[in-house]
This record gives sequence, structure tokens and C-alpha cells, in this order.
Amino acid sequence: MAPSGQSLAPGNYTGATRYPFQASNQPGLSIDGDGRGCNTLTGSFQILQASFDNVGNVLAFDATFVQYCEGGTAALRGEIRYNASVVINVTAPTKLTAIEGQNLNFNVTTTDSQTTHVTMTATGVPSGAAYLDNGNNSGTFNWTPGATQAGTYLLTFTGSDGLGNTGGAYTQITVIPAPPPNDDFNNAIHVSAIPYSISYDATNATVAPDDPFCNGANQTLWFAYTPTTNIRLEANTFGSNYDTTLSVYTGTRGALTQIACNDDSNGTVQSRVRFDATAGTTYYFMVSSLYPVSPADLTFNLLEAPPPFSFSPTLSQFGSVKPSNGTATISGTVTCDQAAYVYISGELKQMHAGSPVDGSFFTSVACNGTTPWSVTVQTQTSLFHGRSVLLYTGGKAIVSGTAYAFDPDSGDYLQRNFVVTITLRGAN
Repeated sequence: MAPSGQSLAPGNYTGATRYPFQASNQPGLSIDGDGRGCNTLTGSFQILQASFDNVGNVLAFDATFVQYCEGGTAALRGEIRYNASVVINVTAPTKLTAIEGQNLNFNVTTTDSQTTHVTMTATGVPSGAAYLDNGNNSGTFNWTPGATQAGTYLLTFTGSDGLGNTGGAYTQITVIPAPPPNDDFNNAIHVSAIPYSISYDATNATVAPDDPFCNGANQTLWFAYTPTTNIRLEANTFGSNYDTTLSVYTGTRGALTQIACNDDSNGTVQSRVRFDATAGTTYYFMVSSLYPVSPADLTFNLLEAPPPFSFSPTLSQFGSVKPSNGTATISGTVTCDQAAYVYISGELKQMHAGSPVDGSFFTSVACNGTTPWSVTVQTQTSLFHGRSVLLYTGGKAIVSGTAYAFDPDSGDYLQRNFVVTITLRGAN
């Protein structure tokens, strides 16, 4: 809607507010649909073509618009055409991201259906930026944002053929602060010696389109290390103040092979990986946030890792059996070099005059150092030569078992098997 007393005609209308509640000297704008609209809005629009019959019915219409709802910075933008005969069409990028201190350059082009020369202009050009009409129905925008120019900018590009025909396009430029120097794989920080530790602000890190995936990819940073001898390595992000992921790769950009990937470790939301590294091979470490976060204060550590997780079960030489009901109990210890759950299962077998007595057992052990375990053997009632119940008694018996656990760092499955002859002794 044009301001009061004016006819809607080709041209730019800035400072628009919500129609039909705008002041008499303001243009009105309201784009809504599907039950959604704005209570308060601001914006602008450009009428490219508008013609009406003698009673005010629209015959042809073409307009571009930008609308902001409820004071927000996100914009609704588009073009509305009805029976329009578009003479001038302007083409420009819709959205771009620029980095402080890095050059941004792009072209804006126009076509004129009447093959007339089009003059190009731009409004909303930021401080320090330049827009040049190339004189050939195109223009060039050039800008190197300064260190304090982070923010969002909306540019309007207009083409005019001097015959009353105009066309327009909008470009939104979002300027972000410069990311850390190792934001990209090609600029990975090469660690020269271990142990190594570095702390710095990763808030402004970005993501490359070809960054690999390890429980997501956000605010990625890269490190690299080439060991001179075969060595077991550990990398971690302990000391960081945000939820990280950490992964390791070999190879080249676009052809990386993942060696390890971890999200949470050691009861924290930070990450740790351990692996066996080969002398002369370059390993690339990608640190990512699980989700975008600010502030993101990273601590990255690289050091020689302890030996891989191991555990060892033992079985006591003597078990117990209750003479009254034949219930057997066996016990032992399990030793772990890291805290982990160990699961022990198996069979206890004893022979009675050529007939076997079989039972099974299962237990889990929260292992930390050397931890004792004990379990009651489960049996099914059976007959001995068809007359009496077959039960465990004092004497020799064979235990066949399996103990398994998962490496707390890698999640690898580890298994230990054992076969031991023990002696069952009577117990009250």
C-alpha cells in the first residue's frame, strides 16, 4: 500500500509497517498465509510494474519485498508477479557469508527483454565496500569486512533502462568473526613433539563441506602429528568447557580413513581416543563440538597413551556345596587395569558314577583393580539311575567359563576363556 494520497507506482518504498495499521505517511506491507502473520512488522518493497483498470482492479503487477516480524533480524523476502511483463530481470546471490579480514567479491547481472542498456545501482552498501556498474548490464560488488563489522547486511541491487522499467534483487550478507587458524583441514596445526597441549577460543570455528562425520560436525578444528617411531597415542579434550567430539584420520583430503571416533569419555562430555600409531604416518585429529556453542574454550592434548585395556579372571581352587540341597558356589577374582564391567559365565560339571551333574552360572563384576566375585551355580533337578535326585557333592568338578568386557575407550569386545578343575567342599 502506498502512503495516503499516493498511487501505487513503480519505485522503492522504504520504512513500511504493518498494513492496514501504518501511519498515513508510511507505506503499508503485510505478507501472511496459512494462519500465520506478524503482529508488528517493518520492511520495504519495490514496485517493478503496476497497472490497473478504471475501477482499480489489478491488471498487471510485479514487486519484490523484504519483511521483518516482531523486531527480528531474520527476513522474509520474495517477489510477487501477476500478469507481469518482466522487462528487466536482476540476478544476484540471495545469501552469502563473509569473514572479517577476508575479501568477498561477486557479480550482479541483468537482462532486458527490450535489449536496452541497463544502469546498475546498489543501496545498503556497507562501509568500506564498493559496487561498480561495469557498463555492460552487470555490476561488481567488492568488500573486505573489517575486524568490527560482524553482523547482517541487506543490499538492494536495482537495474533501470531509463524508459521507466526497473528490476531489483536482494542479497543478505552475514559477516562472522575470523575463525581460528586451523579451522580448515589444509591449515591443520602440525604438532612437532609430544606431550603437547594447547588452549584457545574455538567459538568462531566453522565447518567445511567435506569435513568428515564423528557424532556430528560443528565448529571443527584440525591438528596433525607424524610419529618418528611406532607408538601408542592418546588425544583428548579434557579441560575444554563444552561438549566435544574427537576423531582421527589418515589419508588425504577427500579420501580420509577414520581410525577412531569418540564423543564422551571418562565420565565427562569431553573426548578421548587411543590408538596404535605407525612411524612415518601422518595422523589428522578433528575436534568438533557436538552442537554449536558459545563460548567454546578448547583444550587439546596429545601424549603417549598407556597400554591398551586388559583384564584377567581367576578361579579359586575350592568351591563350596551345601550337603542338604547340593547348592554349589564358586568364586574368584578379576583384575583390570582400568575400571570396567566384566561379565563371567560358564558351566560347572561333576561326574557321579558315570552320570554328569551340570549347572550354569552368570555374574557381572564392577572391576577396578583386583575385584572378588562369587556366584551360585544354577541346576535343574534330575534323577540318578531313575531313583534319587542328582546333586553336587564334595569332590572334584570342572569349571568351563568365559569372561568378557568392553574396552572403556574404544568399545572393543575382549574375551577370556578358562577351564579349571576345582574341589567342592561341604558348607553349612
